[in-house]
Amino acid sequence: MFRPLAPLLALLLACPACTWFSSRERVLVASEPLGARIFVDGEDTGRTTPASLQIGGLFGHDHVLELRKPGYRPARRIVVQYTEGYTSKWIDGAYDPVLVPLPLFWTGGDFATPFGIRAAVIPGELCVRLERDDAPLLGFDLLAHKAAQAKAGESTK
Repeated sequence: MFRPLAPLLALLLACPACTWFSSRERVLVASEPLGARIFVDGEDTGRTTPASLQIGGLFGHDHVLELRKPGYRPARRIVVQYTEGYTSKWIDGAYDPVLVPLPLFWTGGDFATPFGIRAAVIPGELCVRLERDDAPLLGFDLLAHKAAQAKAGESTK
């Protein structure tokens, strides 16, 4: 009684599916001037700019990149791990409101595992201009410096 169902079940499971795992794991890090040392999450990678780092993955996390070069102020940037899961729905196959929504493009395996995961590290390319130690502070650097001075003034009181 179960014999006719076994080949059908095997065929259903063996068919390709829309289950998809894809990931952009690499980040290209460059700097102006070249040759800055690259730190990821506070740890030295042993690499200098320009370099392509594999720091992403499907289930990764955000990272703090810091570039250091003698004679220049360190620069910190955050790269964000973006992961998106998605599923195929019955309505995805319908193209006309009059038709019954059928997944016409689905294979047998899609009925068993109709999902996928995409991941990327954003940004995928990072170029940082390092400022010399003697350059004037501007923008957010100036605000951070003033905040640090105010905090240091409060702690000495």
